[in-house]
Amino acid sequence: MRQWITLEKATLIIVLLLFAAAALSLPFRFANKASAPSLNIGGNSSGDNHVIETPPPVVVPEVSADIVAPEPSPEAPYIEDFEDFITVRMDVSDVSRGSLVLINNNYLFNIPENHGFVTIPEPPAPAYRVGGDGMLLSNQAIEPLHNMLSAFYDETGSDSIVVISAFRDYEKQQETLNDYISRMGRAEALRWAAPPGHSEHQAGLAVDFGVYSGGEVRTFSDTGVNAWFQDNSYRFGFILRFPENKTDVTETAPEPWHFRYVGDPHAYLMYENDWCLEEYIELIRGYSFGEPIGAFYNGEEYAIYFTMDIDVPIPFDCDFDISGNNVDGFIVTLKY
Repeated sequence: MRQWITLEKATLIIVLLLFAAAALSLPFRFANKASAPSLNIGGNSSGDNHVIETPPPVVVPEVSADIVAPEPSPEAPYIEDFEDFITVRMDVSDVSRGSLVLINNNYLFNIPENHGFVTIPEPPAPAYRVGGDGMLLSNQAIEPLHNMLSAFYDETGSDSIVVISAFRDYEKQQETLNDYISRMGRAEALRWAAPPGHSEHQAGLAVDFGVYSGGEVRTFSDTGVNAWFQDNSYRFGFILRFPENKTDVTETAPEPWHFRYVGDPHAYLMYENDWCLEEYIELIRGYSFGEPIGAFYNGEEYAIYFTMDIDVPIPFDCDFDISGNNVDGFIVTLKY
């Protein structure tokens, strides 16, 4: 006898079947969730997981508050309006002229024919001594050198400083190098004396100091009263050229007696920010006529930029100086 399922029974059966299906599906869904790959974020990766690492931030060296970022402004219309300037035509040889020439083991310097070197005069008062007759220096460095050594005497009372070396020609530089080689061997000698053509002395911009004591000239050290030069030479446009903390950059042994004229405001900027000349020359290459680096020093406002053009742009109505870098272009210093 056929039995019919009533509507109430059918409904109950359907409900029971739905509960059974739901119960059977739970282990499947939990198993899929457990076996799903995890995303590794910011930790050590393992297995086939890949971690995307954020590159380290670029470290920008801090500079003096006296250095201001170049921004176009109404006070500097030449940055916006390039019609208001003149150009100064330079010669290719001028790349090796000026107070900011870079001379080291990597960059050869050719002594210009019309170099403008003059004899360092004996001081009118016994503030310092000049060791030897006819010692030459670039004309632009003579007065700053005298002012620096006179200030040292006035502020410390010491009259012991002797200028023992200034300009050297190629022959004299070779003699100096040979002397070092005979005493310490060629490899070590090249850390202390450059080959001819690679010495700053051949630009007439560098001086070496000695100390007069006990009737003879002794080696200059930066201790005691002589430490004055490290903290004050920038006031006169000079820098300590080969400091102890920059030997990896200059590739030259520390020379506390060797000072180099670079002029204002460059000496101040290098001193204030602990830049050697190599670092400074490279820094200036990043600034152009349209975006110069600005500086305030000793009550004066300056703008400095680099160009590789022979026709150097100069704004109207400002004093300027153009120096080759002895590498590939010119450094322009504007004074307002």
